[in-house]
Amino acid sequence: MSGQSTIRKFLITITFLSVLAAYGCGEYTPVSPSQDGTTMPGVENPLFVRLLSTPEESSYMSTAGSSMITEKMISAEDGGIIDNGYFSLYFPPGALDEDTMISIEMPEYPSAMVRLEPHGIQFNKDVILSLEMDKTDAADSRVLWFNEETGIWEDIGGYMDGSIVKAGLQHFSQYASSPNG
Repeated sequence: MSGQSTIRKFLITITFLSVLAAYGCGEYTPVSPSQDGTTMPGVENPLFVRLLSTPEESSYMSTAGSSMITEKMISAEDGGIIDNGYFSLYFPPGALDEDTMISIEMPEYPSAMVRLEPHGIQFNKDVILSLEMDKTDAADSRVLWFNEETGIWEDIGGYMDGSIVKAGLQHFSQYASSPNG
């Protein structure tokens, strides 16, 4: 009986490891190496964090209805911060090549999604996108980037700094906050 039990455990272990190895060699798995330099596949229609109403909300609303737009000139030499009451962007000195008008648009307010302009601009240093989680319906979050080429939202991660989710950006595009999990 003891010999059969040992053989059975051995076969179960080998089977488990074989399945795990086969899964790990698949094209889109967390353990497979990327063939084209990209990360994990994204999500076509992710669930976004919802923003809670704030008293100053009306000062950020545009006449477009449910879209919120904030603009500010950011100095290339000094850097700066733009904040729309929910999201903020921190530009370290030297992140921009020239003084630039930056805008934060929330096209699907109250979803925690932003379109950052000028679209496609590249940075010399990471620009930090932040969202205070106490202004949302979630306790923590991750940051997604909309890849226009694939039409998929890709997880760029982000990190929690107290109750604030932050992510370093190298370019402007459309970003969103999605619950962890």
